[in-house]
Amino acid sequence: MRFRDFIEVKDHFFSVLKGGNPVICVLRYVPDGDRVKESKSYQKVEHSNVHEYFKNFHKDGLHYIPLDLVDKHYDAMRLLPEVCERDECVKMVAEFFNLDKMGITGSRLIGLAKDDSDVDFVLYDECFEMGRIKIMNGLKSGELDEPDFERVYKKRRVNLPYEIFKVHEDRKFNKAVLDGVSFDILYVGGDVEIVRGKRVEKVTVRGKVTYADPFNYPAVYRIEGCDILCYTHTFVGQAFVGEMIEAKGYLEVVNGRKIIIVGSRRDSVDEYVVSLTLLERRGMLRDFERWKRI
Repeated sequence: MRFRDFIEVKDHFFSVLKGGNPVICVLRYVPDGDRVKESKSYQKVEHSNVHEYFKNFHKDGLHYIPLDLVDKHYDAMRLLPEVCERDECVKMVAEFFNLDKMGITGSRLIGLAKDDSDVDFVLYDECFEMGRIKIMNGLKSGELDEPDFERVYKKRRVNLPYEIFKVHEDRKFNKAVLDGVSFDILYVGGDVEIVRGKRVEKVTVRGKVTYADPFNYPAVYRIEGCDILCYTHTFVGQAFVGEMIEAKGYLEVVNGRKIIIVGSRRDSVDEYVVSLTLLERRGMLRDFERWKRI
């Protein structure tokens, strides 16, 4: 069982963060809603409400589900051919990438997609960078179209001005549109590190990135004195080694190690990571400073 697989427990669907016993996961879909599967209806659950379900197995926004409670495991890689057979959108994008180590996750994997649902692909190990190159080349050649960034911005409730959000997105090459189908690619490498420390306060820090694992979960940006860990997809690929950044999030201490957590919620309120180097290069640094004073 790997990161971004799904499990089903009593008609509740969880996105896997880390396999094992218990399975560390995030609740995504619950019964009774506007999505139908095998005559049963489901809805996507808001992050703020996940604590209402399986309370005995919930802690700090995550669920820890014993293996013996798991009714079904949805393997993102193994089930990709099966999903392609029933879902033309998934098949079309999968054929565009044509990579060995890839899978499908999200609502398309578990059969709860709506007509306008994005296609969320998982690319494993080195295939992720190969996928980014394919997207970059596809955008240049016109085979792919640029994503609807305004839709993404509103959906994710990004706590930054739209122009600053978009200038970061433009260089990530992790999403695009193929013949009207919107898709994302998500990286899966080694085991996910779930860091939990003593929360101190919300802070703002600046520094030069000396180490980065920008597309992992969590995304990591290391500056002098602390690591910045991003648990929201909004801020993956946000900065790279050698760039000056500013980050706002919660300071936590783990065994004497200082970390800044960005993305304590999926829709991060008053938390961000920006590349000051990128903003300066694009002539947007003053706009960012002005926004902070508002």
